[in-house]
Formats: sequence, structure tokens, C-alpha cells
Amino acid sequence: MNEYRRSFAAMATIFEIIIRGDDAQHLEAVGVAVSEEIERLSLKLSRFDPQSEVSRINRHAHRGPVRIDRELFELLEECDEAQRFTGGYFDVTGGGGWNLDRSSLTVELPGPGVIIDPGGIGKGYALDRGGELIRQYGITSALLQGGTSSILAIGEDDWPVDVRHPDSPERIAASLSLRNRAFSCSAARHPGERSSDLRNPHTGQMVASDEGCFVLAQRATTAEIWSTALIVLGHESSRESVLPAELETFWIRE
Repeated sequence: MNEYRRSFAAMATIFEIIIRGDDAQHLEAVGVAVSEEIERLSLKLSRFDPQSEVSRINRHAHRGPVRIDRELFELLEECDEAQRFTGGYFDVTGGGGWNLDRSSLTVELPGPGVIIDPGGIGKGYALDRGGELIRQYGITSALLQGGTSSILAIGEDDWPVDVRHPDSPERIAASLSLRNRAFSCSAARHPGERSSDLRNPHTGQMVASDEGCFVLAQRATTAEIWSTALIVLGHESSRESVLPAELETFWIRE
């Protein structure tokens, strides 16, 4: 059994691919294909790259409907569904809203102050697309990681994951084995930050919390959606929420 590893920068973080199989050359070819796919998605989804599709939408969609490709439209549709399923606590427009028209594949924003920020879903979506490629190429054991917060395990191998405390990264808050599951961890503040970069779409206020939350789901996209929504909602309020049966949720509160 051979193991191939590849690390590369995308979406303002470091992605890592670990794939296992018998044919070393095949593993390398798959690793390159997956990294190229994730890099392609990074260029499409980055709101900081003026050449990206998301930046084009943010520049023009407040003036009228902007036509986009089907891939991005379907991702925005999933964001729209997630906004409803999470009670509005996951919202890539920060509560500003939009108009999606499937018949014309267009998106329209209500005003120049509203932008699309797919940062809360982009890494998960990229991992899922990479996972689809890996399965198509016949790989049955792999781990894809986007930074320290998003992971997708493929196959029946157990992959050890240490969850670091969001406020003290030298501390291990939890350890688990990941098998055929996706993982996403969210926190209101990152180490060294005095204020949160997460906004509550209902109030418009930045999230004031020292909590951390991680979620296990079948898809990395789903795990990212719910870890973001739950950290905005907060532990106490989330106890009254009805969550999808597939989710496993864990809180870091000390």
C-alpha cells in the first residue's frame, strides 16, 4: 500500500491531500487532479480576487440580474436552502438577501451594501468536489483537509483528528477518529483576535462568544454550514433547535 501526500495554498489556507492505494503513479495523478480542482474553485469563489465570479457578482448584481454558470448557481441555491434550514443563522449575504432565478441562471442583490461571501461554505464545497474526483478515480482511502477547520475522510480507514481549543491552540480540546465522515470546526474568535469575524444575520451584530463548535456530517459542505450556523446561534439556543439526524455536534466551552 502506497501513500501520496500533497499540500498547496488555496482559499487563504493550506489544503492537504493524503491518498492511499497500490499504484504510486496513479495516486500522484489523482492528487494533482484534485489540487487543480480545488485551486479552480478558489479562483471562482474568492471575494478578494477581483477576477473571480463572486467578485463579478458583488460588483454588478446590485444594478440588476447577473448571469452565472450552473455550477455556481447550484452552490448559491444550496446556500439559499441552508439559510432556510438553519433559521437564517447561516447566510452568505449576512442577512442582506438576494434573488435567484433558475430559469435564467441569474442572481440579483438588493443594494451595493450587500455582498456574497462564500467563506463559510467554500472549503467544504471544495473538499466535497475533491472527494468526488477521488471516488471517480477508484481511490478508496483518502483524507482531504482545508486548513485546520475542515476535513473529509473517504473510506473505512480511521483517521485520527485532534481538535485544538479555539482560544488556546496549544491545548487539545478533543480527539476523535474520522471514518467516511466530514468534520468542520467553527469559533467566534480565532487565537489572538479580540473580536469575532462572524456576524449574526438577525441582529447585524458581531458574535460575542468564546465557544467553539465542531460538527460531523456526511458532506463537508453540510458540516461547514452547520458549524457556522451553530456558533452564531450559540450553545444555549442551539439546545432548543431541531437539527438534521445525520449531524453529530460537539461544543468546546472551557
